[in-house]
Amino acid sequence: MSKYEILSIVLGCIATFVSLVVWFVQRKIQRESNDLQRATSELAKKQLKILLREEKGKNTARLSFDLFKDGKTYRFRITNISDVEAKEVELKLLVEKPEDSPLITSDYNSKFPVPILQPNCSVTLIAALHLGSPTAYNALLSWKNPDGSPIQAETYAAL
Repeated sequence: MSKYEILSIVLGCIATFVSLVVWFVQRKIQRESNDLQRATSELAKKQLKILLREEKGKNTARLSFDLFKDGKTYRFRITNISDVEAKEVELKLLVEKPEDSPLITSDYNSKFPVPILQPNCSVTLIAALHLGSPTAYNALLSWKNPDGSPIQAETYAAL
């Protein structure tokens, strides 16, 4: 074998080694790129879910319920804390005995069901509390969203 042949074999081996190194590095980079694409895809899916949930939340009414002191009397207040109107709003206090309810029937019947409760608006009811009355109540609120879907939410109000 001549020195040119040996030089050709050595150069061929070096070229093969360099090719193998480049090939392994490219595989590693491709694997990292695929992992990054997967992560980006999962992030995009989660962002889409969040956007859809927020969009649905924009079209869903949310109501709050509280008990407060108004001068010398106590009142229950239902407030629409969303950006859309709530329709056919109903309130049911969850008391053990119906006769223990602090709601005044005539006041309740004159206001409920609330046909439309606009955003940031509220409706109040007189709470006929006495010394033996509890200072906290569980209640069931029900209403319809603008799309007609019914909602029921159990809530809690305390002084």
